[in-house]
Amino acid sequence: MGRLNLHIALVAVFLIVASCASWKRPQSYRADASCDVHMRVALIGDLQRTGPVEVWRERNDVERALLLRQLAADQPDALVLLGDMVWWGASDEEWDYFDRVMEPVRSLRIPTLAVVGNHEYYGEDASAFDHLRARFDALSEVTWYTKVFDSVAYVVLNTNIEELTQRELWRQYIWFRTTMRTLDDDPSVRAVIVCGHHPPFTNSDVVSDEEVLQQHFVPSFLFSKKGAFWFSGHAHTYERFAVGNKQFIVSGGGGGPRQQSIRAIHRDVYDGPPLRPFHYVIVERHGARITASMTPLRRGPVLPDIATVDVDVDDRSLTSTE
Repeated sequence: MGRLNLHIALVAVFLIVASCASWKRPQSYRADASCDVHMRVALIGDLQRTGPVEVWRERNDVERALLLRQLAADQPDALVLLGDMVWWGASDEEWDYFDRVMEPVRSLRIPTLAVVGNHEYYGEDASAFDHLRARFDALSEVTWYTKVFDSVAYVVLNTNIEELTQRELWRQYIWFRTTMRTLDDDPSVRAVIVCGHHPPFTNSDVVSDEEVLQQHFVPSFLFSKKGAFWFSGHAHTYERFAVGNKQFIVSGGGGGPRQQSIRAIHRDVYDGPPLRPFHYVIVERHGARITASMTPLRRGPVLPDIATVDVDVDDRSLTSTE
């Protein structure tokens, strides 16, 4: 049997098995939070299992479970999931697994924001979005939104350009430009963090830069006085790029099969090996300073990473340090 036929056959088997899985009530993740100060917000991307057809890729079920238990033990005050929470978005079985592996985090009852990744679109969209909306209230109407934690605004984008209609993409583009200007003028907001699944910049050997984001969304972020960090996943690695006084962080180390960062397209500030650790990032605000700390799975010596952005309280300008 040829490789293509084998791939098709395995997908067919997966669909049959997934459709026969027993239905279970989904576990919901609250999005509300009080306006506390000194909040620690965790971000993690690409928690999906390796698919049954991906027989050549690594499987990290043990590492994923350990990482989420470690994250729960760190007791963040809120969580952002950077997309690709499951391998097949329409599968009951995959979402049941997600609920099981996320239980240590869900039991904390912390606010959880979800970014829609490309794997969430796998299968029938209606079924996939039923799963998403049953778990994440913020996705009940649209897939782009804003939430403020500790005076830091998290602007969530749907970066699945090929899945959006032209009308949806235009609406999101106008919304994003307007939102960034509004947040710049809001005295209650100290800084802005953008979260999307696809990275504007990456050196991954599997996925590439998202050029639509570079051309149409990144300029509003770079022009923003308060724009500090842009987080993404999709590339199963950790990377950090400084563009002007902004930081772009790729945080796709949640347990999906890892990818090497070996293409020297952009200067990566993180001086790690080509194969990066499983990890999550903790964002904190200390007065006028916003800090993003990459926290690797604690299984041995791994080079961590810390990035900071300082907010000038007087004129709201931002400067970043490596």
